[in-house]
Amino acid sequence: MGVLNGIMNDQNLIFIISQPRSGSTFLQSLLSNNSQINTSSESWMMLALSPLLKPCSVKEADYDHAMATDAFHDYCAKFKINHQQQLKHFAFNHYSPMLQGFSLIIDKTPRYWEIVNELYALFPKAKYILLQRNPVDVVESMIKTWNFKTLNDLKYLGRDLLFAPQIITNFLNQHGDQENVQCLTYQELIKNTVKVTGDLYEWIGVPFRKAYINISNNLKVLGKYGDPYVNGQEKQNQQVAPHFQEFICGYAHSLGSKYLQNFGLSDKSFSKTRDFENFRKSFTK
Repeated sequence: MGVLNGIMNDQNLIFIISQPRSGSTFLQSLLSNNSQINTSSESWMMLALSPLLKPCSVKEADYDHAMATDAFHDYCAKFKINHQQQLKHFAFNHYSPMLQGFSLIIDKTPRYWEIVNELYALFPKAKYILLQRNPVDVVESMIKTWNFKTLNDLKYLGRDLLFAPQIITNFLNQHGDQENVQCLTYQELIKNTVKVTGDLYEWIGVPFRKAYINISNNLKVLGKYGDPYVNGQEKQNQQVAPHFQEFICGYAHSLGSKYLQNFGLSDKSFSKTRDFENFRKSFTK
């Protein structure tokens, strides 16, 4: 596997998509800890292009974004410009430096769940890994990592909590049986790291060595964005404040029994709560 005719293509791309605090940096480190796969700290590149990739994702602008989008599409139609193809070329031009000397690259940007369907349409032959984690652990990790004190602080990650699980589930329901799509849980990855990682290497098409599990010297994932702890933030043994528990209970309950079963959780352990319902009401999709 390599660059076809010296030109990058979908098959050089691997996307890792998840909620924040789901173990994506750990998975990224495992899969890039070799001489064939390169990566970098979260690029957010395709989200930067989302005004063209998914125009409805822009909720506010200093200009009339809906009119600008319509005018742009009218211009492209008039001059027979395939703007999606041009967008793809633009992306490849910006991914290409990361591919130099390697066969594959990983773009690990958790919030790509916002545009996962658009990515799949634009790069239909790329590989997609959807990583999920116990939702209670996700919330608690968010609170601890960013030292949130109130539910108002947690609103910064509100969309990741409220919309990501369903959008990822819907994507998997539609595309999960495709050869270029894999789904796994953080619990599986932690419990059976060697086997799960080895299986992913086989799926990707890169020979696996157990030495790749030792990621302590993999510096490819370091950068401004990504896991704060990997980037040097000191881990504190802080506890989740009791006043968050009602929210967490209501949040887990809102995800439904089928989703919770994926993580060995029972919906009987959770219930509807006022804190979560008030939090949810403050968001509109």
